Amino acid sequence: MSDSDRCAICERPFEAGRKRHRPDGPGGQLVNCVQCGEYRLVGHEAVSGSYSWPPEIRPPLSCAAREAFESGLPLQITQSNVLDLAKGHENSRVADNIEKLLLQIAAKLRRPGGKTSLNFGSDFPLIDCYSPEEFRQYVSWIFEGGLVTGIAYTADYTAEVSLTVKGWSRVQPASRAGGIPGRCFVAMWFAEDTRAAYDNGIEPAISDAGFRAIRIDRKEHNNEIPDEIMAEIRNSEFMVADFTGQRAGVYYEAGFAMGLGRRVIWCCRKDEIRNLHFDTNHKNHIVWEAPEELREKLYRRIRATILEQG
Repeated sequence: MSDSDRCAICERPFEAGRKRHRPDGPGGQLVNCVQCGEYRLVGHEAVSGSYSWPPEIRPPLSCAAREAFESGLPLQITQSNVLDLAKGHENSRVADNIEKLLLQIAAKLRRPGGKTSLNFGSDFPLIDCYSPEEFRQYVSWIFEGGLVTGIAYTADYTAEVSLTVKGWSRVQPASRAGGIPGRCFVAMWFAEDTRAAYDNGIEPAISDAGFRAIRIDRKEHNNEIPDEIMAEIRNSEFMVADFTGQRAGVYYEAGFAMGLGRRVIWCCRKDEIRNLHFDTNHKNHIVWEAPEELREKLYRRIRATILEQG
């Protein structure tokens, strides 16, 4: 079997209808794998089909690719970023994987009622598992914890599951005083330099946690921009503020949110931490280098400080 008949990440033979080396612009190839999902290979390796990836990074890279695909933001993988992409999926906590599994089930169900299927042979990278056996253990744990019900195993190594009321309560944020429940205002530098930080980091992290991100430059309105910003901050349950670029408006908006009693999650790219203003540099900032790292860290911070603390 040639390399073109296997996934570049997990080396799984392609099933019928799934192909590798489907051209996607100059120097790019789209790959569609039943285990890793769809991802894009970029660079000369994509054209030549040669990938010198160490075997130990293939399982976490498979998880990175599948989770990004399920979120609607397929990965672009190059020889230079592959280690960073895999790193965020190497040492996941059991509790985080359980939360991810519940969110994946909820996303498939959309609403209470009905069942969805989990295939142990191909769905294990959904939650940073490296094998079908490890994935099956997590399914058993959420069943034993009363979070899912109606598990029915089929002949093709698939389980049919449904969330219980307890399970839904874990994945859906409860209503809280202050702002409209489920809304998060994002304050940041609107520039090409930070586009990927929002598209591949901030917005999907907020969505993964069950909230809706509000960014003023992406909202349609006919009002004065400063007035609309203040209104949206008032309407939001909490704020994510990224200080990359050291924009004065981000400092002002974060201060306004704090004055209203809204919780603020502080973020900054690593190379700009030293430039933070002395009034805020003592805050516990999420320090990030790659958007994928920001997504993982921000999701965990929202779960720990917004959802779990109430």
